[in-house]
Amino acid sequence: MTPERWHQIKHLVNSALGEDAEARTAILQQSCADDFALRLGAEALLSATLPLPAAPLAPDQWQRIEKLFQSALELEPAQRAAFLAEACGENVALRHEVESLLVYQGAAGGLIQGAVHEAAGLLPHDEKARFTPGTTLNKRYRIIGLLGKGGMGEVYRADDLKLGQPVALKFLTAKLSQDKAMLARFHSEVAMAHRVTHPNVCRVHDIGEVTTSAGNLHFLSMEYVDGEDLSSLLRRIGRLPSDKAVEIANQLCAGLAAAHEAGVLHRDLKPANVMLDGKGRVRITDFGLAGFAEQFKGQEVFAGTPAYMSPEQFAGKEVTTKSDIYALGLVLYEIFTGKHVFEAASLPELQRMHESSSPTNPSNWVKDIDPLVERVILRCLEKDPSRRLASAKQVADALPGGDPLAAALAMGETPSPEMVAAAGEKTGLRPVVAIACLAAVIAGLIILALLGNKVEWRAQLLRENSPDTLAHKARDIIHRLGYTDRPTDSAFGLSPNNDYLRYLEQNGKAAQRWQQLTKAQPSGMYFWYRESPRYLLAWSFDSGGWVSEDDPPQNVSGMVNVSLDPLRRLLSFTAVPPQVDQASGTLPAPDWTALFAAAGLDPARFSPTEPKWTPLAICDARAAWTGVYPDQPDIPLRIEAAAYRGKPVYFQLLDSWSRPERTQDFQQSTAQRASITILFCLLFAILLGAVLLARYNFRQGRGDRRGAFRLALFVFTVRMLCWLFGASHVPTIGEVFSFFFLAVSQALLFAGIIWLLYFALEPFVRRRWPNALISWSRLLNGGLRDPLVGHDVIVGVLFGVGFALIFQLSELVRLWLDAVPQAGPPPWAWFGARYLIAQGFLNQISWALSIALFLFFLLFLLRALTRRQWLAASIFVLLHIVPLLLDRSNPMISVALMCLLRVLTVIVLLRFGLATLAISMFVWGLFDSVPITTNFSAWYGGYALAALLAVLALAGYACHTSLGGQKVFAGKLLEE
Repeated sequence: MTPERWHQIKHLVNSALGEDAEARTAILQQSCADDFALRLGAEALLSATLPLPAAPLAPDQWQRIEKLFQSALELEPAQRAAFLAEACGENVALRHEVESLLVYQGAAGGLIQGAVHEAAGLLPHDEKARFTPGTTLNKRYRIIGLLGKGGMGEVYRADDLKLGQPVALKFLTAKLSQDKAMLARFHSEVAMAHRVTHPNVCRVHDIGEVTTSAGNLHFLSMEYVDGEDLSSLLRRIGRLPSDKAVEIANQLCAGLAAAHEAGVLHRDLKPANVMLDGKGRVRITDFGLAGFAEQFKGQEVFAGTPAYMSPEQFAGKEVTTKSDIYALGLVLYEIFTGKHVFEAASLPELQRMHESSSPTNPSNWVKDIDPLVERVILRCLEKDPSRRLASAKQVADALPGGDPLAAALAMGETPSPEMVAAAGEKTGLRPVVAIACLAAVIAGLIILALLGNKVEWRAQLLRENSPDTLAHKARDIIHRLGYTDRPTDSAFGLSPNNDYLRYLEQNGKAAQRWQQLTKAQPSGMYFWYRESPRYLLAWSFDSGGWVSEDDPPQNVSGMVNVSLDPLRRLLSFTAVPPQVDQASGTLPAPDWTALFAAAGLDPARFSPTEPKWTPLAICDARAAWTGVYPDQPDIPLRIEAAAYRGKPVYFQLLDSWSRPERTQDFQQSTAQRASITILFCLLFAILLGAVLLARYNFRQGRGDRRGAFRLALFVFTVRMLCWLFGASHVPTIGEVFSFFFLAVSQALLFAGIIWLLYFALEPFVRRRWPNALISWSRLLNGGLRDPLVGHDVIVGVLFGVGFALIFQLSELVRLWLDAVPQAGPPPWAWFGARYLIAQGFLNQISWALSIALFLFFLLFLLRALTRRQWLAASIFVLLHIVPLLLDRSNPMISVALMCLLRVLTVIVLLRFGLATLAISMFVWGLFDSVPITTNFSAWYGGYALAALLAVLALAGYACHTSLGGQKVFAGKLLEE
């Protein structure tokens, strides 16, 4: 404040001092206009009822007054009178000037409830306590005693006879009770306080009015806090012990956060407005200047206590929640250091220091202060509001004992993987919740098995003959056809009849599609068997070492391939004749009847015709017949056969939908070539981008090297185990030097891509979405017994079972609508424990990780691009649903179920994170890879039972781990 400004204020007070209440109010309203701070200060000075020195102050006089004023502010109110008496001596005018300035500054700074009364107490006044102890007001409040009085009014302790609890009654003076502007501000304080309900905010109960001899007086009833304010406590003991300081700081943050969540700015947060009760609990008081940010314009921005005003308030720019955060930082500074941030001899100097001076580091005052505390305080005291912490909750999170993950995000830092792993819940699920999840999993598994009986048409086809039975029949047919040499190696498997399935989808009668699929002739699946005089080695890159019906190629003399329908009837037969023919003489006539007998057909019902289909190997006799299926007279059937030296080398049943694979036109359209080109360019761009991002993260030291390495090592190990259990191993040199190295290269490639993508994107996810990585990070760190890991695993199992149920329901809808079913368990799902371990478990683990990471990173990138979580989620769902909508063969109900499945996927990602999604993908993939049924006596029932028990065991482990050591049953139930 300048001496000129102080002279204007004194002139205003003196001009209004001799007037009556109505004229005084008019003078103040005209002179103060919207300057509420000036109005408060003037009212406080008028309550002293003494004229102020009218003569302007000389510069040296003003400097002395201001120096005494600043010194008096540092003292408790009870000590100020003695200090001024000693400092001013016989100079009554000097003392009166300083005391008047104290009154004005306290009131103009917004000190409605506390400091105004204390400062005004320095000035002489003749009024005694208006209400004596024992007085009852409005038949509700019994006065206990006077707590304080000053220029704004009086504060009494009373008993609320209606509520049965002590309260504080805050009265306005008779003059202020007649002032409409002050009454409006009084009502505003009540309204603001009512909006904030929190244990760390002083509760305001009601506003009332009482009639006295002096007129009607307005008062507030509020919570009575039996304690002292933080300002007097700090003056009395200095800084607080660190643990107590953190406790008070957290309560302060909680109360201020509650106010901000209600949309209320306090605008006058300082130690004097923070009360501590007898138990050390904090109450934020005095919402006299509080309001909504949009209310504060013009002069209202300046309202507040100067020592606790933010730079933007001093500049008259704005008042926001960040202004309260700045004041909070000033209060925390005093709590932890016992020092004021800035010490100034004048108001302009104080303003300059707030706007341009950097605060002294708290560690300069307190050497052992926690670095977290110092960092939080300095972030709150940033000059630029955008660089401060965004909310009081973020301040609490950043303090010791808070949420370091949230704090790191609030400060714009990337939390370390260790910090992410350490964040989140440390305790387990409540037993009732864990048991409920386990019960839901068990119920889901039962329903899943029951639905599997209805929708799994492949199981209905294969229920009579196991693969071993079909293989035995195939060997018997081969012997009957004259191939009696003992083979060196053999293999068998199941394959879908894709031509038939395609035909049913395009041309089959809708009302008969599912009935046709459950018939063995023609069949939607077939069994193949092959044997060879050499060991069979699969060389296809994507075969995984598993021999198929065409890998390795049938190019060795003595190789025989046979295919059967599920009822053991011959569908096709091919054999490779000798490469060197040493036979001579008359060629024997082939016996075609043996082939017809193996196919379960009567030659008499077929008519000879000209052969059209040629075998792959040499032949010297060919034949062909036409007819119909015995049980399907409306389906035409063609039979082609060939023989060499009297032995059959080729036999095949051909339908109208059969396509010649060797002569198919594989010419690609322009659209197909363009699609492949775009896909290749997209994959190349993704890999190139991943390489650049990984390189950047590596140089910046931001990537989770240990986590990425552990993930890649795990994927590599799983892929190698999958090859070990699932490949067709043979004792040849090719197994060691070719096949083994091919498997290693594939596993390394798979693991390398996972490592690259993870290392490239994980730091960005950790920066913006770390909560989704908490349990994932704990898993990578080996936290298999961590309660949060158990929680996320059991939730993942529950969602995985739910996904499988939705898929089964979709198949059930297709059954009701006679639509062609979707892809079910792959052919290898029917071939015993070795393949179940390799493909059902190990392969699903690696693919579940891959799919989960892909979906996770896709949603993250959409969030980063759109900046809106709901928009990213919508695009994510649409990307998966649009292809289903474009396929007109999909019923709308089925599409709706798939849409629900993707919505649940988004919920899993957003609510629970990556680990939960990976588990759910694994469980869903497992059930999609194994025929599920309740008929455990069937030859494939053991596979279903193994999958169900495996998921149940996983859920049981997760349930037990999620409890975190808690007992399921209370008391000694299990001991009795």
